[in-house]
Amino acid sequence: MRTLIVLALIGVVGWALLRSLREQRRAWLDRLALAGVWSGETDGRRYRLELEGGPEGGRYRERSDGPEGRREESGRWSVSGHTLHFEPDEAAPSDCELRLFAPGRIGLHGPGRERRVYERRSDNVVPLRRDAR
Repeated sequence: MRTLIVLALIGVVGWALLRSLREQRRAWLDRLALAGVWSGETDGRRYRLELEGGPEGGRYRERSDGPEGRREESGRWSVSGHTLHFEPDEAAPSDCELRLFAPGRIGLHGPGRERRVYERRSDNVVPLRRDAR
């Protein structure tokens, strides 16, 4: 009988820990709010990263303009812990370390994206509420 009680307690503690970890991950993804348009500039090169989809992944499109010309890339993205995975349509996948500096400001560090800082772009469109008359 004691064994069943101990197993039940272990199960309840395990379930509570798992639930807590899920809630912490959801809070982290909500704070990141990755889906949207991000822009940055490094060494005279401007970057624009559009992340579409949900909080854990989706499609992306990145465009960079600089002295060497324009470069465009698109594919799928996903986030796992503090790593942002890029799977381009026409190249090898790459992983970048993801850092949250402040709400609306992230850093990426990885192959082809060394020490890049992006800021969330917001538009100036304000939705007007229509009165139902």
